[in-house]
Amino acid sequence: MANKVYIKDKDGNDLLVATDWSIINGKPNNLVTTNQLPTITGQQRDGIQFVNGAYDWDHVNNGWNCCYRIADLGGFKLVELRLMFALNTDVTGGLAHAIKLPNIINPDQNIETWYATNIEGTYVHHSGTDVDIEVHSGKYPANTLVSYYNHYLTTN
Repeated sequence: MANKVYIKDKDGNDLLVATDWSIINGKPNNLVTTNQLPTITGQQRDGIQFVNGAYDWDHVNNGWNCCYRIADLGGFKLVELRLMFALNTDVTGGLAHAIKLPNIINPDQNIETWYATNIEGTYVHHSGTDVDIEVHSGKYPANTLVSYYNHYLTTN
């Protein structure tokens, strides 16, 4: 058994060496080191695909209204997803697939959001299996802004 060496201050109190966690009593068992701290990416558009006449609503910033960023927390990720888009055709009494998202931000489950508007309801379905954004509506005119913003956790 190794001997422990304690450093004392001028009053005789033990000082703990900051790098010797083994002598600290009652410490949390899930401490992280600097290389285990979360990181967050900048805004990304990689892998976002518009389908069926959908397009980025951005008329100023060259397409940055549809983007995401990822906070990597080790065993899981926190995704921030921002989508402001439109469809170039009407959605009447059904649904329209609008955006395919990259697998890297695939949610573990379906994410569904209901928006009530004066036009009728618009239902955005973010499917975990299809990685797809769909707009469901009784009547949604072409070239009308759809705004979708969400945070979610994923293990993908």
